[in-house]
Amino acid sequence: MKIICVHQSADMYGSDRSFLQVVIYLSQSGDYDKITIVLPRTGPLVSELEKLNVDIVYLDLSLLSKTYLTKLQWGKILFPLMKCRSKLKLFNAYDVVYANTSVILDFYVLAPFLKQTKIIHIREIPNKLMSNLLSVLLKRAKTKIIFNSYSTLKSFKALDNSVVIHNAFEGFGSGIAREVKSVEDRVLHVLLIGRINGWKGQDFAIESLVKMKSDSVLLRIVGSTSAGNERLVLDLKKKVEHLGLTKQVEFFDFVSDTAGIYAWSDVVIVPSTKPEPFGRIAIEAMSLHKPVIAANHGGLPEIIEHDVSGFLFEPNNTASFVNALTKYADDRELLALHGANAKNAYDEKFSLKGFYAKLDSVFKDKAIGKN
Repeated sequence: MKIICVHQSADMYGSDRSFLQVVIYLSQSGDYDKITIVLPRTGPLVSELEKLNVDIVYLDLSLLSKTYLTKLQWGKILFPLMKCRSKLKLFNAYDVVYANTSVILDFYVLAPFLKQTKIIHIREIPNKLMSNLLSVLLKRAKTKIIFNSYSTLKSFKALDNSVVIHNAFEGFGSGIAREVKSVEDRVLHVLLIGRINGWKGQDFAIESLVKMKSDSVLLRIVGSTSAGNERLVLDLKKKVEHLGLTKQVEFFDFVSDTAGIYAWSDVVIVPSTKPEPFGRIAIEAMSLHKPVIAANHGGLPEIIEHDVSGFLFEPNNTASFVNALTKYADDRELLALHGANAKNAYDEKFSLKGFYAKLDSVFKDKAIGKN
């Protein structure tokens, strides 16, 4: 059999890494004589895909990008649809068509004309208007649907032939050392890693530090922003200076090798102001014995057990967030206990073995159950 997989990016953020996991699964399954990957551009993801002996095709894709929509850049969405006929011819040469994420408009347009197996992996929680629109398109597409969390599933209307498969993490390998701090180092190392945008909570975390003791926390923000939004990073740095937090907040650009970044941290925070569809950052941190403080919405409550493997705080509530952070700053034994619990939860629930077994139910069965 032959399969073609369409992805909207070529970076190495959460959805890109999750897509890579699916491609690795497909390459190891032995079910496909040919695997072709469709990307809109080149990037760090490409070098990882090239290791898997897959074909890579670059196409101008129609993406429901928040940047395009908010800046009314309709041409970037509509013009790629003019090439749908050639894309349809390409897709029809394969037995299975797999679309990763819900933002690839080409898939919705072409799916009703594709008679082979179609699979879409939903990794986003859209607003209500977009959710209603995509739900209609998904019904019309008659495709198998994978949701990455129950929270993601609930944001859409009821859809047949759908299943929830939580994301997994392959681990950093046994050679990653956990950083051991001296007794004198009482500063709590807090990590916020991921793409910088208007809802990931970088702004919220910086403002919350004003409520902490001046010398108790060092926040490291790691990540870059999408093209056209560079101003966001500059604004965050100005806010740090304005609030007098230059000794408490560090900025680092995105790096593909994040193991050392996680090892540096004591605790990882996911303070997203809007619901996270899943929260891959959380399971990456947990794999290295790091407890997680996360906003209590979206898919994060499906990952973190409150006061066991971390803390869940009221979204957008500074007092609730600072209370959780202070507990770890004041009690390092609790920090260590929650870190150990986090590692156990990762091992039990978010391993690749279980993830691949669940993917079998979609890629190898003729139909999947209704959620």
